[in-house]
Amino acid sequence: MGERHEFLKLLLRHETDIKAFIGSLVLDPHLRDDVFQEVALVLWLQFDSYDPHRSFGAWARGIAYRKILELRHQNARFPVVFSPKTIQAVLDAYDRIEAAVSRKAEALRECLKELPDSSRHLLTLRYEDGLAAEEIARQKHSTVNAVYQALSRIRARLEECIRQRLAVE
Repeated sequence: MGERHEFLKLLLRHETDIKAFIGSLVLDPHLRDDVFQEVALVLWLQFDSYDPHRSFGAWARGIAYRKILELRHQNARFPVVFSPKTIQAVLDAYDRIEAAVSRKAEALRECLKELPDSSRHLLTLRYEDGLAAEEIARQKHSTVNAVYQALSRIRARLEECIRQRLAVE
């Protein structure tokens, strides 16, 4: 149960990204879905060879890349107009973007830890609980304008913290 659960969790988390990668190369939506299903099957069959220290998204895109080249090789009319070099360049671009987003997300996690509890609580109310500024103001016995200003200051502080952490890298 554990392996299947972990696989499904990872596949669902990365499904949109995998489909986007495939869709950037295979324009026909029905064919794109067929390719995704084939890729998902390969991912499942090869999941025991997946290295959890590596990005699941990068691993899945690599398999999708190979599947697209395989389908193109099997059928000259397979509708991929890009050369293997271009497809590799698209794959590399996805990997670079994922790495950059991952670094930003890690920086954000660290910066959130540095915030005072009251600031983290305000962010939780707004972004995790989805409360409107009016409701937060009511709960905090404050004004809506004060809530907007506090959130703006917190976001600016986080943005600066993230920028500094990424600059250090």
